Amino acid sequence: MSGEGPGIAGMSRKVSVIVQTHWDREWYYPHQQFIGRLLRVMAQVVEQLDSGQLQYFLFDGQVSAIEDFYAHAEEGLAARVAEYVRTGRIAIGPWFVAADEFLCAGESLVRNLELGQRRARLLDGGQQVGYLPDTFGHISQMPQLLSGFGISNAVAWRGVAGESSEVIWRAPDGSEVMLVVLTEGYYQHPFNTEDWRVNLESYLARIEPRSNGGPLLLTQGGDHLMAPEHLQDRIDQYNAGQNRYRLTQDTLTGYIDALVTDHNALPRIDGELRANARAFVLPDVLSTRQYLKEANQRLEDHLAGLVEPLLAVALPLPRDQHYPARYLEKTWQLLLEQHAHDSICGCSVDEVHREMVVRFSQLQQRLQVLEQNAQLALGMLGNRTDLGRQGDAPDPFADDSRCTLFNSSPKPFSGWMQQSVFISGARAEDLEVFDSQGRKLENHTLNATEAQEFHSPIDDFPDMVSGCQYELAIHAELGGLELQPLVVRKAAKASAPAVPVRDTIENRYYQLRVDENAGLQLRDKASGEVYAGLFGIVSELDGGDTYNFSPAGADRFAARIAGWHVSGGESGPQHVRLELVLEQPAGLDVDRRGPAQERVRSHGEMLVTLLPDDALIRCRLNWHNEARDQRLRLHIPLQKNVRASASDTAFDWVQRQKVYASDAEVNGQQESPVAVNPSYSAIKAADAGFVHRGLQEYEILCGESGCGDTLGVTLLRSVGWLSRRDLKTRGLGAGPDLATPEAQCLGEHDYLFGLDLTDPQPPQLLNQANSLRRSPRVLRGHPRTELHSPGMPRLNLLTEALQVSSLRRVKSGIEVRVWNPTTQDLKADFGGAWPQRTDLAGNRTVGGLLVGPRQIATFLFCDEEAGHGVQVNTGEEVQDGR
Repeated sequence: MSGEGPGIAGMSRKVSVIVQTHWDREWYYPHQQFIGRLLRVMAQVVEQLDSGQLQYFLFDGQVSAIEDFYAHAEEGLAARVAEYVRTGRIAIGPWFVAADEFLCAGESLVRNLELGQRRARLLDGGQQVGYLPDTFGHISQMPQLLSGFGISNAVAWRGVAGESSEVIWRAPDGSEVMLVVLTEGYYQHPFNTEDWRVNLESYLARIEPRSNGGPLLLTQGGDHLMAPEHLQDRIDQYNAGQNRYRLTQDTLTGYIDALVTDHNALPRIDGELRANARAFVLPDVLSTRQYLKEANQRLEDHLAGLVEPLLAVALPLPRDQHYPARYLEKTWQLLLEQHAHDSICGCSVDEVHREMVVRFSQLQQRLQVLEQNAQLALGMLGNRTDLGRQGDAPDPFADDSRCTLFNSSPKPFSGWMQQSVFISGARAEDLEVFDSQGRKLENHTLNATEAQEFHSPIDDFPDMVSGCQYELAIHAELGGLELQPLVVRKAAKASAPAVPVRDTIENRYYQLRVDENAGLQLRDKASGEVYAGLFGIVSELDGGDTYNFSPAGADRFAARIAGWHVSGGESGPQHVRLELVLEQPAGLDVDRRGPAQERVRSHGEMLVTLLPDDALIRCRLNWHNEARDQRLRLHIPLQKNVRASASDTAFDWVQRQKVYASDAEVNGQQESPVAVNPSYSAIKAADAGFVHRGLQEYEILCGESGCGDTLGVTLLRSVGWLSRRDLKTRGLGAGPDLATPEAQCLGEHDYLFGLDLTDPQPPQLLNQANSLRRSPRVLRGHPRTELHSPGMPRLNLLTEALQVSSLRRVKSGIEVRVWNPTTQDLKADFGGAWPQRTDLAGNRTVGGLLVGPRQIATFLFCDEEAGHGVQVNTGEEVQDGR
């Protein structure tokens, strides 16, 4: 009788009871403690499945939890669970982890679904349900991601506005899924309570008016909870005592199949879901423990932006080596485990995040191994190897005198880049860079510091090499996936005449002047516009917790310039190095309503660089935070009031209406209107384009009268509690009231960002962000000439507006994933190559090179087509192999 509505000749309305647990791998306990709890919960679940009190059990939507169980459970218990998974009575998947959707790359979400579905199949299970019960809002492209893996539905709670419990959710490219909205949340456990009948009927009375027909849904269970005892007995008692509802234990798949199938009859919603009228979206997790966000994005860039393309280029491998598919998958797994929402959001106990830092370090180690193995497979042996006793073989202790620029993108690169090279021996005044034809490349030495490298050949004794680490600005042109051999030499620099102390740097676009009292003053040469107080650093008191900012007074504390140094010549890069000091309260007073009497001095150094003919102002900031209970932000004046701003999230460019932060205090189930916005790597407001690594929270601030709005980018939040119940911005707690002193983020922080004030359009700004984060990379050594073989990939993506998400080796060839940030159709021009089109799951689909507005497109260059111009680009003419 599923699908029958109430009031039809006395027929009962079906209620699907989905018994479930949402399993945080780590949160208010660290991971190992939750594993111990997991074993107890699953033992009880199996007993109830055996007895018939449980018919089905939803083991969250993430395969990682059941893999944790299998790794630690006794053999007999694990075998019983495996049988229930095989028969569909325990539902698992489709995700690998329940990731925060705004704090990881779109490519990471693709790999999350890919790994989750593959692992679920290996475990003989896997539900085709887009289950998203507890993430803190949802990206606009989730319907397209789910559809790309053959999933036609989603189930979610936070972020959805409106009253309806069934809607059609549409992505910007037009992809649609049916969304089941958990209007009361997934955490429902009336059968666990003493007054279970009263609580059950109260719940059903609340959700029934929101349904569009068909069965109702009860997600019985909660976070890390055992299933209720005697559940089926109570269901039978309830069904026998009334005829309005008929309760039946069910699966999510069974419930969704029984829902109304006429999608035209359902309400429609579009894009990003961050409404918080019904449920908290906890927006300030975007900046909590910002150091985690920076580390994650840096390692995402390393893995997807360098290691995988390098491994793809390194094929075909020598016969005695094999593609490290398993090692690479385990590396992705370790990265994805960091994306669990309570982990990457920074809203767990301190011990969890200390363990995350260790795992990030392990990730870095694994990536270095993969990179080294790829270079060895590629034949980067013209200068260095890891063997010390090979006669005429290169020196394992070699430096970067012979190195290779690698463009890891299929898109050509032209312009300035900043690189770091290690050159042994005494410090040189300057370095010169030459290509393989002996032509000198334009370059400038930005900085040099004494350094040592430790090397350990696998067949000889280890040793230390002394020298200097040089920071260089190099101007180069590279084709897609091009390997360009370079020679770096020390050059004696003629002593320059004494230069008077300057306070100004400039290039074609800007003139930037240091004013000790007013801060940085920038003049846009084209418009004549003057920006005063550029890159101001401002602190305000924060009485909040890891989930929400909460203001504690109106005072603001601004950093001042304590000194500066200008360097660089007229024709090359120019820099200003600022010494900054911020005198501020040490934290909140005892009652947390105002500043403490004690004052501290935070300080930092900002390096601002102008490159010739480059509209992007590049900045590095090293900051030492000494203050607690504060939010520290970077201020960029916009010179005008704006109606909206825009930023990138996973596979999309999203415009949002301006919302000023509210001063009104809220209570109960309320949360202040969401004023902060997510950004993965780029922000646009007025004429300003801001690009960054790991600065994923921004807000449009109301400027002083007549001065226009200000773009505020959060550098860090200092908070001492996982959750509190005395916030002005949230009425109730969001978790246990546990102290998190390490979330105060005292100590040293490093930031990388850039600013373009020439009104860059989204594709240009995204290209700048990619150049900042994923510029061509210096690899040690030169490639061998025998690399010029038909089996090597040669790809040039000539459509500048398309954004590259990944390039990797798959079983059948080279896979390239791109996305279109514009509202126009774009043709993926691969320089005459015609790859096959696939969906996100890798299934071959009918489709050409046209990429629709806001569409994600995956292209496959098959190995058997390698003779059609698919080879490595070494900067020299090679045969196409036909």
